[in-house]
Amino acid sequence: MLYNQPNNSTCCPYVENGNPACSSRFTLGKLEQACSICFGAYQSCSVYQQFSGKRKTTLLDLTINDHVVELRPTGS
Repeated sequence: MLYNQPNNSTCCPYVENGNPACSSRFTLGKLEQACSICFGAYQSCSVYQQFSGKRKTTLLDLTINDHVVELRPTGS
């Protein structure tokens, strides 16, 4: 059965477009979090902020045995 979605949807545009960076939220253990953030307060999501340019990401480097590893946010 298909349901019509209202035009004033509060769904994150990146989830709606199927962005793979958003897939980590869609597990059974995080379903409640996905519903409240991705379909509600998506402006607070770090993935949304990064893709929309609302927040600059500061990269961190970690040195392990003289090898530099770049750390990045995971979006969760």
